[in-house]
Amino acid sequence: MRSLFKIIRRYVLTAVLITLLILLFNCLILFFWGNWLMKEEQRIATRRQIEEISWELVEEDGRYEMTEVGYRKLETLPFIWGMVVKNDGSLGWTYRLPAEIPRRYTMADMSVLSKWYLEDYPVFTWICGDDVLVLGREKESVARFSMQYSIRALDHVSEIFFSIMVLNLLLVFCLALFFGYRFYRSLRPIAQGIEQLSNKETIALSEKGITDELARRLNQTSKILERQNSQLARRDHARTDWIAGVSHDIRTPLSLILGYADSLSRDMSLDEKGRRAARSIRRQSMQIKKLIEDLNLTSKLEYDAQPLRIGRFFPASFLRQVVADHYNEGILGDCQIDLEVDGDVEHVQIDGDRQILERAFRNLIGNSVRYAPGCRIQIHMYGEGPWIRIDMFDSGPGIPPEVVAIVQGRTRDPDIHVMGLRVAAQIIRAHRGRMEFILRDGNKYDVSVLLSPSLEE
Repeated sequence: MRSLFKIIRRYVLTAVLITLLILLFNCLILFFWGNWLMKEEQRIATRRQIEEISWELVEEDGRYEMTEVGYRKLETLPFIWGMVVKNDGSLGWTYRLPAEIPRRYTMADMSVLSKWYLEDYPVFTWICGDDVLVLGREKESVARFSMQYSIRALDHVSEIFFSIMVLNLLLVFCLALFFGYRFYRSLRPIAQGIEQLSNKETIALSEKGITDELARRLNQTSKILERQNSQLARRDHARTDWIAGVSHDIRTPLSLILGYADSLSRDMSLDEKGRRAARSIRRQSMQIKKLIEDLNLTSKLEYDAQPLRIGRFFPASFLRQVVADHYNEGILGDCQIDLEVDGDVEHVQIDGDRQILERAFRNLIGNSVRYAPGCRIQIHMYGEGPWIRIDMFDSGPGIPPEVVAIVQGRTRDPDIHVMGLRVAAQIIRAHRGRMEFILRDGNKYDVSVLLSPSLEE
């Protein structure tokens, strides 16, 4: 669920960031737009331009004349007509005056001029002594407004603007949280369903809302996985039952073969050649029995069907007992085992199934005896960090790389027999340890076993 909260957090932060960017973008647009308006205002008409025109008016005998400089300025400015309204309402000077513009004005007419429009022409005025200079622009070229503001309100413009920005941000944040929570409620069943699927549980999500398609897909996936798991379980049970049945059917005739082979190997009426053949039959029968036991054990370990009888013991004395049993049983042949135990692990204990672990080490020693007759096996147990490491080296050819690849699950080859190593690796893993392969001479491997000591000594 932490990943779901991470998604929602990013969703809210992204919404806030987008809002801030939009506000910044709007502020920039307003800034450039305002700047452009100011430039347009300056281009349209400014107090300075009108004042300069008024300077070029010369009054003589109650009439006004414009200088050549004034006319040139009018040509460059956007005004299309002009006039001077005298104090008595008559016109003292005109310039390209349209026909619809009145030629005489009363006080009421002058009040209309103060509204900035005359016959729909935008007009600009300037006082020239007792008279008024009026300059007009084209119709619908300029929008002029008469607006009034409270000084008290203007004094608090910055505070009001800041408050509006804060309220907008709070509103955006609250909306982001609200929609984020709704999004979270929609995604929460999906996240729980995915978690249940990862735990191999069956799910049945509601196929409604904005995640209906995802829920439908997950429900379909759950049904497919349920069918597959059911088929795999039936196949695994059939395999286990078949192995158990074959092992049971072989056990009785194999016991008879072992019994007769043992009797024949002790029968003094037979010559040495016959007794040697009987002993060979017994050894091979024992090997078949061991393979059957390994086959049963690996099947049970693979499906967690082998209960471990956990007990606490000293691995140092355990290894000495395993080596001694090999000597006592006479199964080493011409091989020799050298066991070395460091003092720091002499009194360390481990928790495990002593009988099953003995099978693992018997398999490892048996591989050296089987594939390297007359070899010298060196076993060294010592502490390494939180582990007890047991290195097993022999003077033989070592383990081929292709066998290591099969045991590690990287390749498959039915023609290569790795049952003993596979069972040993499974037993070590069942005891929360691991089995490593140490490279020797560039292309051969030896075995190292790592076991975890008991937490409480």
